[in-house]
Amino acid sequence: MKTLNIFINTLLIFFILSLTYSLPTEPLIFVNKSTVDYQNAKILLDNFYSSRTINVSGNNITLKIKDIEYIPAKNTLIIKENDRELIIKFTKNNNEIKYNDITYKYYNNFEKGKEINFFNKNYIVENVSPKYITLKEKNSEKEIITNGSFEYNGYKIILKMVSLNYNTLYINIYKNGTLLESPKLVKGVWYYLKNENLGILYKNYSNKKYVFDIVNIIKIEKDKDFPLNNSFVVEDIDSNKLVLKYKYPNNLSKNICIFNYKIIPEKIYKNYVLFKVIKRYCKTLNIKDKDIVYIGEGFYTIKVNGSTQFYYKGHKIKNNEKVYINTLSMLDTNNILNINKDIILVGGPKVNKFVKYLESKSLLLVNITNNYPGNNIGIIQKIKNPYNKNYNIYILAGSNRYGTKAAILAFLTKYNDESIMKVKWNNGHIVIIR
Repeated sequence: MKTLNIFINTLLIFFILSLTYSLPTEPLIFVNKSTVDYQNAKILLDNFYSSRTINVSGNNITLKIKDIEYIPAKNTLIIKENDRELIIKFTKNNNEIKYNDITYKYYNNFEKGKEINFFNKNYIVENVSPKYITLKEKNSEKEIITNGSFEYNGYKIILKMVSLNYNTLYINIYKNGTLLESPKLVKGVWYYLKNENLGILYKNYSNKKYVFDIVNIIKIEKDKDFPLNNSFVVEDIDSNKLVLKYKYPNNLSKNICIFNYKIIPEKIYKNYVLFKVIKRYCKTLNIKDKDIVYIGEGFYTIKVNGSTQFYYKGHKIKNNEKVYINTLSMLDTNNILNINKDIILVGGPKVNKFVKYLESKSLLLVNITNNYPGNNIGIIQKIKNPYNKNYNIYILAGSNRYGTKAAILAFLTKYNDESIMKVKWNNGHIVIIR
C-alpha cells in the first residue's frame, strides 16, 4: 500500500495524557481540522492538553502558558517549580479526598533595594526585618500635588496640621468613609499604612502646594494574613524565604485552585492518587528594535517590513492563536493504527478517514450516518484496536455537529468505559439516552 502523508491542514493529531478514569494510557487523537469537529474537539484538548497563546500589544509580546501535568502521590502531593514549592497533605477514603495541610514555600533573596518578581508582578524590596517584609510595586508611584486634601483609589487623605517649617504634616486617612489612621508625615520619609496596601511620601511644599508620592505596597508579616491571598497565613518569613499555611484545608472541595494552580484528583487508586495539575502563567518580552526574538519552546517572532510575524517550530501562527504543544504534522497511515496507545477518533466516516476505514472493515459497533443516531445525538463507542489488542479505539461521533459535541462532552464528564453510550445535545445540556 502506498505511503500517504497527512499534513496538518487536513488532519490534526495529538498526544494527550490520560483523559478519563477509563483511559490509563496516553491516547492519540485524530480530528479533521477542516471541519467544525475540530472546533468541538478543542473542548477536549483544552481540558487535557498543554497550550500556548501569543499576544502582542505595542512593543510587548506576551506568551500565555497553560501546562498540564499528571502527578502521583500516596499522601503528600509536592509541586516544585524553580523557587517555589507547594506541599499538599491529604488522606483518601474510597472515592473521597480530604485535604489536611497545605504549605506554600517561596524562596527568594529579599534584599533591601533589590527588584524581584513576586507573584507575577515586579517589586522593590523596601524593608526587611525578622517579622515582616515590605515590597513596593514597581512603576506604581504617582505624584500628587494638592493644596490640602486628595483622593486615591478609594482612600481620602485630609491635611489637619502643618509644622511652621513645613517639614511635618499631620493627616487623617479615610477609606470608604471610615477613618483608618491619623499619622504624622515627615518630609522625605515613607509612611506605610498598617493593614493596607498603600504608601505615602511627603516630598515637598512649593508654591503653596504640597507634593506627595503615592505607591502600592504589600507588607508581609509573620502570623498575619498573606496580603495577596487571605486564605493563607504567613507562617515564617526571612530574607531568603516565605512560608505560607492554608488556614482551612478541611473545608476544601475535591478540586482546588491555589494561586495559579488548579489541582484535580483525576483517579483515586488503591495505593495512590493521580492528580491532574493545571498551571497558568504568562511570559512577557519587549521586542522594540529587535528583528528576531526567541521566546522559548520553539516560539519566536520575526519583524518583516515593520510587521511582527509569529512562528512555532517554523509554522506561521496568528496573533492570539492557541497552539497545542507537540502536535505531529504528518504520520504514515499504513502503521498509525498499529501503535501502543489508545486512540480517539472524533467525527463520523464522512469527515474522519480512520472512522471510514473501520466502517469499511465492519469493525464499528454501530455505523454513523446523517440519519443515525439522529439529529443532535452522538455516540461514544469503544472497540478493541484490530492491530493491537492491548489498546482500545474510542469513536466520538454524531449525525451532526451537535451530536459530535455531545459525545465529546459526555466523554469528559459522563463516560465510564461503556462499550456504547448514546447521548443527546439538549440546549447546551447533555442527556444520556438509555
